Amino acid sequence: MRTVRYTKWGLLIILFAFSVSSRVGAQSKDTLYLPDPLIAEAYYKAAHQNILAAVNPAVFNGYFSVCADGKGFGYGNSYPSLDGHQMSDALLWLGQINTVKANWDYVKSFQKPDGRLPLAILPANAGKKIGPQNYQAEVDPNGGLYQHWVPKDPLRALAGTTYIQNADVIFRFTSDKQWLTEQLPSINRTADYLASLISEEGAVGGAGYYVERPTRVEFDGVSQGHVVDAFRRLAALNKVVGNLVATQKYRVLADRVASFFQKKFWQGTQYAEYIHPEKGVVKGHGLTDVDWTALATGVASEKQKKVVWPQLKSAKGFYYKGMPTGIATKPATYESWETTYADNQDLAAMGRVWYLEAWARANMGDAEGLISSIRAVSQAGRDSSYYWRERYNANGGYGAKKYNEYPANLIRIVQRFLFGAEHGLDGSLQLSPVAPEAFWRSGFGQRLSLRNGAIYYMMKNGRTDGQYTGDTSQTLSIKFPYPVKNIRLVINGAPVAQRRKDKWITFVLPASKEGRPSTFSMRFDH
Repeated sequence: MRTVRYTKWGLLIILFAFSVSSRVGAQSKDTLYLPDPLIAEAYYKAAHQNILAAVNPAVFNGYFSVCADGKGFGYGNSYPSLDGHQMSDALLWLGQINTVKANWDYVKSFQKPDGRLPLAILPANAGKKIGPQNYQAEVDPNGGLYQHWVPKDPLRALAGTTYIQNADVIFRFTSDKQWLTEQLPSINRTADYLASLISEEGAVGGAGYYVERPTRVEFDGVSQGHVVDAFRRLAALNKVVGNLVATQKYRVLADRVASFFQKKFWQGTQYAEYIHPEKGVVKGHGLTDVDWTALATGVASEKQKKVVWPQLKSAKGFYYKGMPTGIATKPATYESWETTYADNQDLAAMGRVWYLEAWARANMGDAEGLISSIRAVSQAGRDSSYYWRERYNANGGYGAKKYNEYPANLIRIVQRFLFGAEHGLDGSLQLSPVAPEAFWRSGFGQRLSLRNGAIYYMMKNGRTDGQYTGDTSQTLSIKFPYPVKNIRLVINGAPVAQRRKDKWITFVLPASKEGRPSTFSMRFDH
């Protein structure tokens, strides 16, 4: 259902009510309220025409394709690493918890005793060799691809890292402590395999983290940030169940990698792209996705942030024919030795890099830069009937025609960064929007399903209003992008106090009674 509303000022606000198809077997009443028709329409199309359309329980319960047509990259094939994580996170925002948990179980069944997970699951190619002639890898008899056919085996750090990140988002959405307790042995085992790729100094090996060509042999800067993020998340997950030994273990690993990154990758004005075992530091391609990674995943020091952020903020070279986000600002400078195959197909703008850019801009509070990138991706979708290509360069889009990476990340970026929505490990809902001034003037918000109910809220300059329906109380924390004072909070018609810490305003919404939602209203000066 799509409803169009106009305010008395003539502003168009599009409300999209997400109603999941019967093929997926669930209903969601979640809505978005956005004062930007282009982004609102792109979000709706990304959700329905791409992400939800790729769910196909006829293959198996929990199956989803990486392409909207269900055929790209092979019917029935799964790509549980990067694609699997991006899709799972997007599906969780769209209310598909059961689908995501079933997919997790499927992927987990391919885990090796040492913790290794497959890059791809190709049932029709089980036991066969795949890849171009003279560049082949053998698919395991179980159908899993555990080694890349590109020489030097890139993506070695990818599967384990995204498995951990997937576990984190599943638990955040469900607060299912029993599920977490049952899964942690598998998750920790994967983390231990990932740790085997780390040198004594703290360098994460595995060649290209999410790129194959160029191959980035052997220590990709993107890997360093993502692995630190994964180990920090895993330390927190182990703390939830009281495993303090594992908590400390993974904190120490995260700190070791972060320390190495700050010392060895920093080149005075930016970060090295990767460190080659023979040629050493590689940094000649302008600013790169490693710079975005440093600010996104929190591995940059405060001093380094102050140097690199002013360069990144306005670096247009990352946009290839207007599309975010390329892996480097000077893609034409790569040399032949930097790929172990015959081409450099990943010298492109891709959704995985855009997510890092958006994450970094959100961390730095750059609302205008963030919304500009979202509009660029939304416009690219509109120009192609709301389908997106796998990659974009100076000549336009190429690769798979209905690839789900951009639509998945569009959903994730709107929710996590524009709306600033996050589910806390303690079951709380946290809202810290990085929205442009025009949004605050016009108002924005959503109805969002929670593990035990739903919340509806609208935000505007000087006020936030909403209501909550659920069987148990719900903690809500809000952080505004500007200083606030003289806060007046009313819940169910009565003034109440709120807790304030580190710019966060926290209060508890009581359970709804007799079908009546709990209402809240906040007024403040700023």
